[in-house]
Amino acid sequence: MFTISRIVQPVAYAFAACSGALWRALHKVALLGLAVLAIVCTGNVHAADESTSAERKARLAIPPDFRHLDFVLAAAEGDLNGDGVPDRAMLLMGRKGEGPQEERLFVLTGKADGGYQVLSVSGEFCHPSKFYNLDIKNNSLFVQAVYYADAARFSGFTLQFRYNPKTKDLEHIGEQQDDEDYSSNSYHRVSLNYLTNAAIHSRRAGKKYKEARGRIVDGPGVLPLNGFVCEGYGMTGSSVYLDENFKVHQKGVTPP
Repeated sequence: MFTISRIVQPVAYAFAACSGALWRALHKVALLGLAVLAIVCTGNVHAADESTSAERKARLAIPPDFRHLDFVLAAAEGDLNGDGVPDRAMLLMGRKGEGPQEERLFVLTGKADGGYQVLSVSGEFCHPSKFYNLDIKNNSLFVQAVYYADAARFSGFTLQFRYNPKTKDLEHIGEQQDDEDYSSNSYHRVSLNYLTNAAIHSRRAGKKYKEARGRIVDGPGVLPLNGFVCEGYGMTGSSVYLDENFKVHQKGVTPP
């Protein structure tokens, strides 16, 4: 038995799916139709190959000390440092020998020749019980860690990192925690801005909505992504808290 490399899996899957369509078409369409299907298959494989090519180049830039992190949990591409060249963020997971499972967030800047170089590497990351989502927009990297998600409920938090040209690193400038219950059309949201020290608590239950604004209490401030430790990370305390009865508590601490 042989295994397909993680790097070429998307290409193999795309080609296999299209090959199946071609095989079924043998009994249904003429040669012209088959030619069209073949072109579509080739296009799908080419698109998958372009994506894996970027991932392969990014992996080549990762230092040998982190090569054991061989599974991609999430990835995103976009311009983070404002030079017009696409950069890449990758959340990688793996273990070294019999050691514990590790997670790291890598940010790699794109080069004009299509290669990458490492800009920043986090410390141990969040280990959510479900999955991650990564997105790059407006020169910021958004990392969503999802702890619960089904048709009725969602729970997770999003960290925002933005590039600072003075330090040549991304910085953790804000975060948001979301707890939603779709069946009752209700949610509780906490938004923190480390640049302004503002904290906003909002809650909705049906048509009822309330918002409370306060200040961050005992926050870590703006932290660099390089070495940023997320494992066991909890929401920072704030000067207000909005409870389930829509009552505002002053100088409270955001519950976990």
